[in-house]
Amino acid sequence: MAKPTRRVLRLLEQAMAVYDQQVGELPAHGNRKLTFRSMIATLIAAMFDPAVRSLRTIDDLSIHPSVSKISGVDRVTRSSLSDAMGQLSADALLPMIKALRDRQPARGRMAPELEQITRRLVAADGSYFNLAGEVVHAMRFRRGNGPDCQWRMRLNLQLDVSLFLPDHVDVSGGDDVSEPGALARSLQGSCVYLLDRGFVQFGLINAILAIHSSFVLRLKAVTGFTVEQSNALSEKDKAHHVLCDEVGYLPGPQSKGNQNARGCSAKPTNQKLRRIKVWDQQNKTEVVLLTDILDVPAYVIALLYRLRWQIELYLRWMKVLAGFDHLISQSKNGITIQFYVGVIMALLIHIESGHQRLSKYSLMWVSWIAQDRADPELMAQALARHEREKEKARLRREKKKQAK
Repeated sequence: MAKPTRRVLRLLEQAMAVYDQQVGELPAHGNRKLTFRSMIATLIAAMFDPAVRSLRTIDDLSIHPSVSKISGVDRVTRSSLSDAMGQLSADALLPMIKALRDRQPARGRMAPELEQITRRLVAADGSYFNLAGEVVHAMRFRRGNGPDCQWRMRLNLQLDVSLFLPDHVDVSGGDDVSEPGALARSLQGSCVYLLDRGFVQFGLINAILAIHSSFVLRLKAVTGFTVEQSNALSEKDKAHHVLCDEVGYLPGPQSKGNQNARGCSAKPTNQKLRRIKVWDQQNKTEVVLLTDILDVPAYVIALLYRLRWQIELYLRWMKVLAGFDHLISQSKNGITIQFYVGVIMALLIHIESGHQRLSKYSLMWVSWIAQDRADPELMAQALARHEREKEKARLRREKKKQAK
């Protein structure tokens, strides 16, 4: 039987104290004794144990006396858990998530040059997760060139890159909108959205600008741009591999008979925009960025876009370390509950780590500490070694630049 550690139980008690304050008592599931609170307590306890990844093992964990004492039920059977996850609303967890976010320690920007950007930096992306079988809301993907198909769902994630924390999470299936459409329905004001090429859509750009947010968006090669002005590059721009800095506007599609963008979901904005080309030294390719931010140096825009990779790291952490390679529900509501519990887990381990700036390495170590597989002293030694190695690598790069 799985046995939760003292740290897991402490984190679970903290989580349920916030639950009681923010969510309160909700009806039980049907005519059974399983309440929403009992289900969430058991799922949080399971999230911290890498061996507990199925309904059957969660069932086993739920009868452990320490978990049972906190959850308030003797056992959470796999059939009741499966049914409850499909029927008890995931949105009930949102006040709890907000309260835990408000408790996060303050952290500064990742680079001093970004302090001039006072708005929140949010990276957005979608990631696909396989489903075990055919379900009504799944997306159907052909596997290779054969007749076999894979059924999937998409997690739409927005990540506050300064905190390395989820800002918004929802789930899409075959009956839902595209990635840009999913982002457009959950936009927030006073943010800078960091986006990849899959989000190049005039309707989304217009929606971001309409709520007085901004964007740094990687352009597709086929997206046109009419240049009105070219800005001179500073030495710092060149040091960050900026190739050009141009101001102009999006003309929209120019194919015959479609000059007014009648074939698009929306017309392009008439607001002045900025196109910046940056050389990606690692991949030996040119990266073309579009933004509405006109009043900062070009290299700052390049630094902003590099922060978008934080969401790739977070999604990898979810799939590899947090155990989301296996979804325990096939309903959209149940999958959303599982992802929300993952967000709660991330918030708890952020609080546990104090003011330590988090990365994929520190998330891994804090997860180990919560499982009693490591202690804070070992974590501090390992992270200090990582920092020394990064600093040595930076000095080597500077030395090569000076030699040239």
